[in-house]
Amino acid sequence: IYDVATGETLDDLPVFQFLQRDATYYGFEAETSITFAHTRDWSFLVDGVADYVHASVKNADGSKSAIPRIPPLRLLGGLEAQSEAIDSRVEVEHSFAQNRIGAFENPTAAFTLVNASLAWRPMGKQGGVSVILSGNNLFNVEARRAASFTKDYVPMAGRDLRATVRL
Repeated sequence: IYDVATGETLDDLPVFQFLQRDATYYGFEAETSITFAHTRDWSFLVDGVADYVHASVKNADGSKSAIPRIPPLRLLGGLEAQSEAIDSRVEVEHSFAQNRIGAFENPTAAFTLVNASLAWRPMGKQGGVSVILSGNNLFNVEARRAASFTKDYVPMAGRDLRATVRL
């Protein structure tokens, strides 16, 4: 199910219709997490995620074209240190450019986000209380998700710093 321009306009805007056609999707999603070191009080982990989708719709004339709003290849890697009272994490997410686009869609530029967090559990892991400091998009990168209907008008949030108490 995808949207196609009808060729009509309403209030000076193009009119789209959602249609259903045969489509071909293929891709992959992979995730791993490895504890690479232990000390008496700490565990150190590295993890990664990769995902990719390639999608084509079969047109009425038998040709194939790209389906709109399909995300590009995305890679995310993180490094984490965990103890009874403290967890810390740093991660980097890279989303590649999406140039394989549908009609009336603009390409999406590549971007890289860096995120970090620090969690303190004053009563330990079983205590039920956490104080969390987190920062997303630490370098305030302008990023736009290819799957967003509003990517051309509204970028993702910029730098986001927050403190949270979880009970």
